[in-house]
Amino acid sequence: MAWRFWDSVPNKRAALARALDATGATRAIEAVREAGGRSAVVLTYHRIAEPGASNPYYDPVVSATPEGFRAQMEMVRRRFRVVGPEDLLAGDDGDRRPLAVVTFDDGYRDNHDAALPILQELGVPATFFIPTGFLERPRLPWWDHVAYVVKRTTRARFAVERAPGDPSPIAVEPGADREPALTTLIRAVLDGQVPDQAWFLGRLEEAAEVEVDSPSLGRELFVSWEHLARIADRGCAIGSHAHSHVALGTLDDRGLRRELALSRTILEAALKRPVRTIAYPYGWPGAVDDRAYRLAAAAGYRAGFTTIEGIARPGAPGFDPLAIPRLTVGGGDAPALLRARAALWGAAGRSWL
Repeated sequence: MAWRFWDSVPNKRAALARALDATGATRAIEAVREAGGRSAVVLTYHRIAEPGASNPYYDPVVSATPEGFRAQMEMVRRRFRVVGPEDLLAGDDGDRRPLAVVTFDDGYRDNHDAALPILQELGVPATFFIPTGFLERPRLPWWDHVAYVVKRTTRARFAVERAPGDPSPIAVEPGADREPALTTLIRAVLDGQVPDQAWFLGRLEEAAEVEVDSPSLGRELFVSWEHLARIADRGCAIGSHAHSHVALGTLDDRGLRRELALSRTILEAALKRPVRTIAYPYGWPGAVDDRAYRLAAAAGYRAGFTTIEGIARPGAPGFDPLAIPRLTVGGGDAPALLRARAALWGAAGRSWL
């Protein structure tokens, strides 16, 4: 009977986190983390929006709804001392409270429209990492482009080549549940099966019979320079997310240096303030590597952020300011779950939630 009940629980991770919180176990785990010395949890957000039928783009990029984000920030403000990214590099000031850094990747418009007012109201500082190519030439990123096509198509079945002459095109059957088709196409790109993304997206539109005005949609989906200036003027930090949102570890040294330098130069010229932090696009092993960390330091960046899961221990042996781990916030991360994840990573070096 107990197992039948457990099988019916829709979000088991959140239920476990609530149980840990209610029994005081989360606080006990936090005590273990805090005994290990100065620690910092860096949270990664992307979109703050409502997922589902009203969202024509890629739902997994939605980190939280506005209501959920407010609840998370209220918890973060209570449990952590929220600082900016470069504060992680400062010396120990004797304050024993664990640190938190709130970061946003990609520069979605709802960061300005939905997240910024909440951050301002609660007095929580945040950092926004911007891929300057999306501002210089607005367009949909490939993952949102794919989602837009799959969600809009009326075709019951279609196939799309990965490259010209592909003998075994990807066949998908979008039905009432578009998720399997979307996952198949997204995975093909992430796995490196698509050598030319622009060509692939064009063939996808043709096969699905969906026309996409990528520049117009991109201008609506992402911040403009005016939005970004307003974010900066309200005390938020702006960092680089490279220029073209490409996996830096796949580039040669020349291309990598260009991505690092161009984004920083564009941001500093537009905002009239120094840019010394970067979040590496994708940010997982292979997408970023020791070579990227070294070249980022040479390009003048003081702090670099990955998407490798974990918490940072500034000043501890082995701490690399150019390879700081983060916790990516997902749509199901209620405040108790987010708090428990941070506690487990800090105390045990891993999280099963």
